[in-house]
Amino acid sequence: IRWARCDIKAIALLPNVMMRQEAAEQGAFEGIWVHEGRAVEGAASNLFAVIDGEARTPPDGPRVLPGITRDVVLELAAEQGLPVRTGTITAEELGAAEEVWVTSSTKEILPVTRLDGEPVGDGQPGPLFRTVLAGYREHLHHLGRGTPEDTP
Repeated sequence: IRWARCDIKAIALLPNVMMRQEAAEQGAFEGIWVHEGRAVEGAASNLFAVIDGEARTPPDGPRVLPGITRDVVLELAAEQGLPVRTGTITAEELGAAEEVWVTSSTKEILPVTRLDGEPVGDGQPGPLFRTVLAGYREHLHHLGRGTPEDTP
């Protein structure tokens, strides 16, 4: 529904709320939107998927709400020389991803260990996620928001 009228700016994203409810009813924490064969974002988060050792996040545009935490992750990854970039993620790539994580201002960075009931990778947070999370925690520490060991 949302993508049929992206020209309408509203503060109520009822489809996103409905998606979060459906995810919760199925025992999931978050739902991921797939539009025309491409994974674009979570119901209330931005999406990253590690494919062939490189993390991708869909580019900003009319189909994706921009995310502050996503942008911080991209900046920190670039500073560290990590293989993280913007780019399309197909539904098939998402289903076969080595790692998946979501970002948002309230969730910060969270790993996705199960997708549609199946494990992502080995079902544990992956090495690129852990590296990105450590860099993010260090960034928060420098901003005076905690120690590098604090759980975001």
